[in-house]
Amino acid sequence: MSNVINLDDVLATKQDLTYKGETYTFRFSDKTRHALGDAWVKANAYAKQLASDDEGADDIEKKPVEDQLAFVRDALNKEHEIVMEFFVQTIGKEKADKLYSDLDQSTDGLFFVLGLVKRASDKAIKDAQDAEYPAFDGNEDND
Repeated sequence: MSNVINLDDVLATKQDLTYKGETYTFRFSDKTRHALGDAWVKANAYAKQLASDDEGADDIEKKPVEDQLAFVRDALNKEHEIVMEFFVQTIGKEKADKLYSDLDQSTDGLFFVLGLVKRASDKAIKDAQDAEYPAFDGNEDND
């Protein structure tokens, strides 16, 4: 009985996504996990800030139209910065810009891809944890 576990068979360490003929490779490294975590934390913190009593939706509706438009534009710009930062850190600026361009400059499209990367990363670990491994064959200490 072999006690060799072939990690190639059970653990994915990257995910390729293709779009409009371009391949984007996301490696499930600590760098990617940090960038992914940063993007989620920043996006959630920003969403909470938008909903706060100081500048929440109820308060912004009481402001002049130009202030409301500026508020919405600022929110969209911040969302874009957050998600682009993830892609620049993980696939590089050139590929991040290409992906954004190919998605018809859609930050919502980038958020969708970000979600796919997160799901693929989470699934890689879950699949490895759920895989069947050979039984331990007695190489334990006999002290």
